[in-house]
Amino acid sequence: MPYYFCNTFFKKIIIQIFLIIFLTLPTLATEKVEINRLYQALNLKGLFQELQEEGIIAGTEMLKDGGQSQQSQAWVITLKEIYSAESLEEFFKSELLKLNVVEKMVNAINFYETPLGKKLIKDELITRRALKNESKKIQAKKILNQLKYFKPNRLKLYQKIIEENNYIEDNISSSMNSNLAFYQGYSLSLPSDKQGLLEAEIISKIWKNENETRERMTEWVLGFTAFTFKDLTSKELNLYLEFSESTSGKLLNNSINYILDKAFEDQSYKLGQAFAILSEQGGA
Repeated sequence: MPYYFCNTFFKKIIIQIFLIIFLTLPTLATEKVEINRLYQALNLKGLFQELQEEGIIAGTEMLKDGGQSQQSQAWVITLKEIYSAESLEEFFKSELLKLNVVEKMVNAINFYETPLGKKLIKDELITRRALKNESKKIQAKKILNQLKYFKPNRLKLYQKIIEENNYIEDNISSSMNSNLAFYQGYSLSLPSDKQGLLEAEIISKIWKNENETRERMTEWVLGFTAFTFKDLTSKELNLYLEFSESTSGKLLNNSINYILDKAFEDQSYKLGQAFAILSEQGGA
């Protein structure tokens, strides 16, 4: 008799596990399809490749600032690993799947598959690449100044879009968190007798630069927006504002920011570790 109950019990467990898997698999498959749709609609492959290039450039400049003019092949390889576009893609898709919110983003994905959505994504990537050039930065400032004096209503529309998407605050937060992660990675990777910075001291140093970070990020976001939106009509801007105010639009924006912030912090921590190791080897 005990064996009967035991066998029945395990059969029930097996059936329950099978049902869970059977019912979950179609949902996961659907979510993965939608994630791939989102990935393509936002051209995240292009963005992640650009972020990889920016990370390598920043890491190279950091070494120069540390007094090392010659770039070792090993350091470049390290930077490529830290800022790998392929690793970021894998991380992004995995994290988005964990959030279990893709089915609520369908309207947002649909928006970015429209002509306006495609135009926005294309222009944002073009702007990101362009603003690495000093002449384009100057051009963006000129556009912004012209808006202030000659088209204040259009500028207000830009500012509403910026506020709805929380662009400035998110960039400030992301920058400060990444700085904290870098210093943590750097400090904790030094020999124990050289780990002079406590976390409280690191946080204090970062917060001392909060005003400077806010000023820099505000300027960058306004310049980026002015350059990106320069060819959009008022109708297109209002449609984008309407989308930015929507539940689906906000969910998409918040989810992407959350995932990318985690990724940037991880990259910054690894960069700090790598820089500490290089410093100890006498390379920085």
